[in-house]
Amino acid sequence: MQREIVVVNPATEETLAVFQSATREDVRRAVDEAHEAYEKWSALPLRERARYLKKAADMIEMLFDDVLRVLVAESGKPIRDSRAELHRAVDIIRASAEEARHVLEGRAPRVDAYVYPPANENRLVIEVREPIGVVAGALSYNNPASTFAHKVAPVIVAGNTAVVKPSTHTPLTAIKLYEIFQQAGVPDGVLKVVIGSGEEVFNELLENPKVAGISFTGSTAVGLQVASKAAARGKKYMIAPSGSDPAIVFADADVEHAAATIARARFENAGQNCNATKRVYVERPLYEKFVKLLLEKTAAVKVGDPTELDTDMGPLISDKMVKAMENFVTDAVAKGGEVLHGGRRLERRGYFFQPTLIKIDSYSGARVLKEEVFGPVLPVSSFEDVDEAVKLANSTEYGLQAAIFTSDYRKAMRVARAIRAGSVMINDSTRVRFDALPYGGVKNSGFGWREGVRSTMFYFTEPKYYVLGL
Repeated sequence: MQREIVVVNPATEETLAVFQSATREDVRRAVDEAHEAYEKWSALPLRERARYLKKAADMIEMLFDDVLRVLVAESGKPIRDSRAELHRAVDIIRASAEEARHVLEGRAPRVDAYVYPPANENRLVIEVREPIGVVAGALSYNNPASTFAHKVAPVIVAGNTAVVKPSTHTPLTAIKLYEIFQQAGVPDGVLKVVIGSGEEVFNELLENPKVAGISFTGSTAVGLQVASKAAARGKKYMIAPSGSDPAIVFADADVEHAAATIARARFENAGQNCNATKRVYVERPLYEKFVKLLLEKTAAVKVGDPTELDTDMGPLISDKMVKAMENFVTDAVAKGGEVLHGGRRLERRGYFFQPTLIKIDSYSGARVLKEEVFGPVLPVSSFEDVDEAVKLANSTEYGLQAAIFTSDYRKAMRVARAIRAGSVMINDSTRVRFDALPYGGVKNSGFGWREGVRSTMFYFTEPKYYVLGL
């Protein structure tokens, strides 16, 4: 029996849409169509595939306000941030169209430089990159437009076809963007969207022999399952998992800049970002002063209707996530933490939780210092010296991104080298991400290939050699 998927506006709890969850047969049919479309699509000249992407980007801009309303309604992301995300999605699509000529250009290796096999001076070798086939993608609910762009644009411009599964919280943005790609003339089957429960849909995508690759954005726990199942079936996999990004503030930092940057990096999108700043460690001489300033920044965050331009922070995506934040706060308080601001659900309709600042001992063992907190709860602790700062930053199973605030760049580089993370920002936000560059981390924040416009195209193509005997 098919179950219903109810899409709810997290700010009002109003029902936006109701879908019948896709069955395995529905997913199989979508894969079959993508597989059938692959041969003709991959045979098109690159300039033709790029032209479709550029037209889709142009049409998104033409229909910008329509897509924006959908994005805000289903995600609860404030309209200012939603607008920025949608512009980012357009940039990802355009960048994919432009970068493809460079990533896929091929080369002619000089095999006459090698002794074996004999007579290489009589051979001309041409290396090209060819698409792998059908690539399945799972989108996140926190950035439904930009993850759609990442899972679709570089994949199909390289000659693959794509079957994507949006989050059941935010499928409407994906549907809207899919419709625009169709209106832009992208042939039937090149892009398919399936809406359904993660387990049922992904079991079919992982087990279907017509699916050549998997691209997943989501939690580390689920990402590990996806990676293991994909690897066991010989599929390529790209996983963008969780993070618990630390910010280290030294006593010589620009205090105002650091506090403002960290507050924004934590409470943007209600804290629902993989690379949000999730832990803050402050050098002991600056600790009390910095906590006071960070408290002011936290208290100044305006929580409200995401459709209003002056709203800084909207709701969490679901009631389940509100309860998760309550549990994090309860655990922190039980382990000696002091709630300086927030800590409670807002008394209003919708899934709103207060921006929360918790002063807590670095070694308390509180979950907020160990786990990924996907919501607006920020713990702040102290440290004594550089060695302790590095130890604390490296104290979780994650290693996505990190930030260091100091006026001493020699110290900054020394600490940056010692922190185990995919990227380390100096006097900048953990939220910095360059969509054209590989994005990912180490430890449980990184396994498989890293996502990015160029790296995605490279990973979901394979080198092929043509050898001409002269």
